[in-house]
Amino acid sequence: MDEKALGIFGTIAVIILGVIGSLVAWFLGGKNLEGNKREIIRQMLNFEISLIIVSFLGLIPFVGIIVGLGILIANIVYAVKSFKAYNNDTEFKAPGFDFVK
Repeated sequence: MDEKALGIFGTIAVIILGVIGSLVAWFLGGKNLEGNKREIIRQMLNFEISLIIVSFLGLIPFVGIIVGLGILIANIVYAVKSFKAYNNDTEFKAPGFDFVK
């Protein structure tokens, strides 16, 4: 898979595909990229895994709606920011735990 497709799957596609988009990008070549592009794909994968964990708070009654909206907005905002950073080959840091090194 070429770098452009990896960038789309690892950044923008997470809005629709969630963690699956990041996993596809990571396993199809994202871990073989160099520099900032590899780091951006890794950061988004870690961010998506962190969102899955936080989404379990949505099981709590009345809190779920607020958490769900927050997760949706955060996912869109950080996907767009990471896509811009990927295309400009600049540094990017998404909030989340470091599951993938």
